[in-house]
Amino acid sequence: MLLVPSHKPFDYSQPPRLSLGLAALLLILFVWLSPQEHTERQNLSTQYQQQLLALEWPLYPTHVLQHQQVEILNNLQAAYQQENYRQLMQQIGFDRAFVQNIQNSGANYFDDQELSQWQEARQDFDAQRNKLMSQVLGLDPQRFRPITFFTYAFIDVSLHNVLTTTLLLLLVGMVVEWSMGSGALLSAWLIGSLSTGVVYYFSHLHGVTPLLGSTGALTSVLGLAFMHFRKAGSLTIIGTRTPLSGWLFLALCMLVIGLDFSSHHTVDVSILSAYLVSFISGMVVCIAYQRWFDTKNDSTPADDIEIEETPTNAIFQQELNQALQQIANFNFSLAKNTLYELAEKYPQEKQIHESLYHLCKFNPTELEFEELACGLFSLPNQSSNNHVVLRVYNDYKKRSRSFVALDTDTCLLLAMRFARINAFKEAEEIFKRALDSKKPSILFKKAALTLQQLFAAQQQDQRAHFYGQIASQHQD
Repeated sequence: MLLVPSHKPFDYSQPPRLSLGLAALLLILFVWLSPQEHTERQNLSTQYQQQLLALEWPLYPTHVLQHQQVEILNNLQAAYQQENYRQLMQQIGFDRAFVQNIQNSGANYFDDQELSQWQEARQDFDAQRNKLMSQVLGLDPQRFRPITFFTYAFIDVSLHNVLTTTLLLLLVGMVVEWSMGSGALLSAWLIGSLSTGVVYYFSHLHGVTPLLGSTGALTSVLGLAFMHFRKAGSLTIIGTRTPLSGWLFLALCMLVIGLDFSSHHTVDVSILSAYLVSFISGMVVCIAYQRWFDTKNDSTPADDIEIEETPTNAIFQQELNQALQQIANFNFSLAKNTLYELAEKYPQEKQIHESLYHLCKFNPTELEFEELACGLFSLPNQSSNNHVVLRVYNDYKKRSRSFVALDTDTCLLLAMRFARINAFKEAEEIFKRALDSKKPSILFKKAALTLQQLFAAQQQDQRAHFYGQIASQHQD
């Protein structure tokens, strides 16, 4: 993995498995099926030349001209003169409409002996042809089979196409999956495959060549990556600070399409349109995913988080500054008395309680230390308060000898608060403390469900499943 999101360092303990799986699947299918396909096509080419070409070639030009496919006819005539029997087989031998036409009116073209000979040879040829991988899994415009709008993208007969797709799945697919999750990558792949297949199907209504290859699905993944990382500096090369953006993926898409057309030595406008639609569909998947993700985050339970009010009392600020100045002058006893007086006047101000905690933390065995920690742990559920509580908790767990302030209910409440500010390490740590206490609490299910949903939003499915199981074990 060479690219990583700038905001999310790569974790080698949790590699993007879908990208690796797709890349491995494409390579395995190519190595397994391609040699067999090549051999069977060679045998079919020889069989067609010996048994069917002499009977069907004189009739096929008329059939092609009925659909005004002059360019195809010119190519076939050149192939016939050059004795390119494989190209003739792949066009005439695969044309089901032509075969059906002869079956319906063959008596007009052949005598009884020739017709019987053709029917026998054609039946044997069709049986062998239908076993080809491209016929079973490819998108054949002559037959509407919905499943093939997806299966064709996993089969390729070109080694350089397979290697290109595999390389880009490791380069692009992994960074997309790491940043957006497996669902976004799989959606882009499948929708890209579908959109490319639909455009090909309707633009080749009289075509006979099944569509194979992963280029369409890959361009959709590139479209998704382009849209998601379009802001400057959203990407970087792992181990460096080199800033990159999604325009890199647009350039890669153009390169992939160019290589695909160069391998076929021709530019098919309809195929180019299919790739363009696929790229746009990837962008649409990105927009839809981001909106769904935002909605999901908005629906995350908040346990009535209070709206924080910014202190505006100038007298309070002056009095607090006086207490802080006393601390700076090492007049700790006077500062403590001043802060306690302020705490009575402004009981909701977290700065007072935190300052008092830090004055008392050097005597962790005193009950006063535990009381102040309890008060801070029960601050109103506000975002800034949660960060204060997190700081106090990390200090408290190092100093306390009795952990009086961390009863089971408090631990569960803190786990939910920490998870909402993405302090997942501390959230899991304190949730485990609650579990280890083995004391019942009505908050177990609520805390576990909150952790499950927040980990699911972070695409950490294993942790989300773990907390889902705990929630199911603590029914109300």
